[in-house]
Amino acid sequence: MSKKSKNRVFLFAGRDDWQKDTGLNHVLVNYTKKKNYKIVWEDPAGGFTYKLRLIESHYKNIPAIIKKLNLRLSQILYALIHWSYFIYLYEQIFNRKEKDLVKLRCKKLKKRIQELSIENEVVIISRSSGGRVSSFIADELKIKHIICLGYPFQNPDNGVEPERYLHLEHLKTPMLIIQGINDEYGGSEIKEKYKFSPNIGLYFVDADHSFNVDANTWNEIYHQIDNAIG
Repeated sequence: MSKKSKNRVFLFAGRDDWQKDTGLNHVLVNYTKKKNYKIVWEDPAGGFTYKLRLIESHYKNIPAIIKKLNLRLSQILYALIHWSYFIYLYEQIFNRKEKDLVKLRCKKLKKRIQELSIENEVVIISRSSGGRVSSFIADELKIKHIICLGYPFQNPDNGVEPERYLHLEHLKTPMLIIQGINDEYGGSEIKEKYKFSPNIGLYFVDADHSFNVDANTWNEIYHQIDNAIG
């Protein structure tokens, strides 16, 4: 393995409630492990709570409220070992408005990438709002590539929100957007509806925003990611 590959890091930047993506995260983690790349989570406790979610996935009848309680308990346990995580949780809880949360995520993700970039080549694997946040700060940082599964061009419950997509016309960082043709946040119509930088590639799959796709489609997605990041 080359020195470049050894120093490559995959940073997972999830949707606002990334716990909804346990199954998808599992697929991406397995892909990353096969590449022998280090995995880093946007949420410092991400790896810890991800393992909990994997255990829970084997028990189909666990009530949602118990899962939520387990998640909070695991976060508290992590914070008891890493005290600074209490500050992280506090800021997340008291910045629930979308604009405030986006700003907070941009600030924290930027700091995390700056630390990682000192000795690593950072590739961001993102989901939904994670791709939005990553693309806001990418041109200020040393990022090799952004991969986004299901970019949130427009919340179906809101009106037109240009701040979600206008910056994509001028993005300098290479980015691959893998979008479901039936995604309620923007489907196959996005290629005509929005303007994209020449540094952005689009690839469409038969899916909605949840990305529940079969093994063959995942293999296609892996191939696209491989080609994008080299």
